[in-house]
Amino acid sequence: MGYTEEESWLIDGVIQSYFAPQSVSEQIRKRYWETHQHLQQGQIEHSDLLNIRAALSFLTPAFQGSRQTQKELQSVIAKTNALLHAAV
Repeated sequence: MGYTEEESWLIDGVIQSYFAPQSVSEQIRKRYWETHQHLQQGQIEHSDLLNIRAALSFLTPAFQGSRQTQKELQSVIAKTNALLHAAV
């Protein structure tokens, strides 16, 4: 089990929009840049799943005005949790 193409786009969009700008600390940018690269290569590691879950969980409340976006984010968080549990 992995992410669908649409889920990957959503995750990558979140990373690029919120965790790649220069206003974000270098340590955070580097961490999420690595996750972005692994996602693009289809080589997601355990640390990437943790980063994805943290990013989406952090940002979900920011989308309270959009039920659809919140639903999509929560769905990807649930899938990420399943992937984390499957990897144990």
